[in-house]
Amino acid sequence: MSGRWRRLTGRPHAEARPLAVPATLTAAFLDLDHRQGIAQAAVAAAAALAPTTVLMDEWQTVAQRCYAAMSAYLSVTEANAEVVPTAEVARQLADATGAVDGFYSRHRRTLDSATRAASAASAAADAAAEIARVADQRLSTTESLWRDYPSVRAAHQVMGTASIELSAARRRDDLVATRAGADRLRSAALALSAALDRAPGRGEEATRAVTSVGTRLQALRTRAEGINDAISTLLRDFHADSSADLLNSQRSCHAELDRADDLLQQAHAAQLGGQPESALHLLETARTVLAAAAEDVDAPAQRLALLRQIRDDPQHYEQRARFDVRDAQRLAVDQGAQTQWGPALDAQVMRIDRIAAALRGRHPDYWRYHRELEDVSQFVAGIVARIRQESAR
Repeated sequence: MSGRWRRLTGRPHAEARPLAVPATLTAAFLDLDHRQGIAQAAVAAAAALAPTTVLMDEWQTVAQRCYAAMSAYLSVTEANAEVVPTAEVARQLADATGAVDGFYSRHRRTLDSATRAASAASAAADAAAEIARVADQRLSTTESLWRDYPSVRAAHQVMGTASIELSAARRRDDLVATRAGADRLRSAALALSAALDRAPGRGEEATRAVTSVGTRLQALRTRAEGINDAISTLLRDFHADSSADLLNSQRSCHAELDRADDLLQQAHAAQLGGQPESALHLLETARTVLAAAAEDVDAPAQRLALLRQIRDDPQHYEQRARFDVRDAQRLAVDQGAQTQWGPALDAQVMRIDRIAAALRGRHPDYWRYHRELEDVSQFVAGIVARIRQESAR
């Protein structure tokens, strides 16, 4: 606002000197300009945080009184101006000052909070900019090989974008965007610093990773030799459907191991070629592929162990499912939800009866028995969750 009045009061050097203005009148004008500027900034901050038509409309009325009083004062200072009663101008300035003070008092909590938020956002932006400056300076003195690492280049690009966005937000006095932009720039600068911290050790990290993945690959190749034995035992000792989904485990496992081996060779070449981050990226993919291969290796043996446990004591799994149903039935009674959920839970009792009866056939399918009992337990768990949610309302 002070800039507005400086523009209004500018005059060519050739103009005649203005009439003398009482010092008290000038002091009143400057005091109003100062108060109005503070209030204007607070209103702008409040509007940025939570726009409200009522606050803005009220402020516009007060602001117009300020403009009128200031215009009256400026008319007194102009050369060759008609005589304007200074007492009247003093009254207008005093009334406008009172209007500003009254407005601020009525909305003090909102305006003070907005002012603090604006100050905090500005401080955060300054701090983030300083962190970014230090990170950028550090980058400029870093060895060129490390500056070319993908992680460093990417982090620097993100920081640059965040800096541009923050500067734009500050230029347009966007408080919310400034606050968010400061957070992004700070995070980006710290990420760049972290990338620079890691850079010197990336070569050694890639060397160790190549060795580690190679060792895991060899171990899985050795373990994969037992897949067919486990599947043969499953087919001999249990229902054919118990292992139908595992018959391709060995073929799938070998394909995954071959792919992991290819990725390992590419990573080794990248590591030797001075591209440790490319090597680490390839090795991360290789680890994912090896994890899938490990599942193929373990699945037949785990299935065999589970089916043997069920065969040795099938009633244990049946009783566990029945306990889940009884526990849910008691909860339904306790929470007054028996009418709503009782029939569904009673149906699960009959479902367990059918599952147990099917196991007593000539060729029991223990895998199907296990899966169907698990389905019952999961269904019951869903009902229990619904009952608890409804009782918590």
